[in-house]
Amino acid sequence: MYDNYPSFPGFEHICLEDSYVLGITVQPAVLLLKLDLLLPGHPQYRAPLPGERACFRQATVTFSSVRDLHWTGQGVIKPAVDASGTVDFGSVDSLTRDDNNYQLLGDWGEINLQSDTPSLSIGPTPFT
Repeated sequence: MYDNYPSFPGFEHICLEDSYVLGITVQPAVLLLKLDLLLPGHPQYRAPLPGERACFRQATVTFSSVRDLHWTGQGVIKPAVDASGTVDFGSVDSLTRDDNNYQLLGDWGEINLQSDTPSLSIGPTPFT
């Protein structure tokens, strides 16, 4: 079954394409993406504060029980640094699955992995 991330449980009402990847960590059996996540229509949405252009929240996408992972294109892009000094690696251009096979694409490369369904945690969470 082939589908895109909005159909994953907990990924409704978010926008990965307009969010920022702050970091990617690969550990044995785990892939973590730290994001500055855009939340249009999400239950945790709030009106942007003065100086903000939209409602962004810190978030982590976690792939658990990773059985196989291939990351190509690493190091192709240099991270961007905004006026506040925050570093980002662009966005997640796409996140799709075919059964338990996932593909993530972005300026930071392409990751293909086999894992359980990813989970999304929104809020100030530690990123290790």
